[in-house]
Amino acid sequence: MANDQLNPLDEILTEKELLELLGVKRSQLDNLRLKQHLPFCKVSDRTRIYLARDVVEYIKGKRVIVNRHEKEA
Repeated sequence: MANDQLNPLDEILTEKELLELLGVKRSQLDNLRLKQHLPFCKVSDRTRIYLARDVVEYIKGKRVIVNRHEKEA
């Protein structure tokens, strides 16, 4: 039952899938990976994969919440 179902956070994303999911260009993804430390797995010299869990945690770490009271001041 529930144990047989794959958790979406355990998925592996190809670079192409991640580009489509985030809606960014390859150069932007390169910047995220190389300069902003987006986690990835290097499969070979030219192939990288991304763990959905890592991507979600990375995005959560970049989350900004604007306090409504700060905005009014």
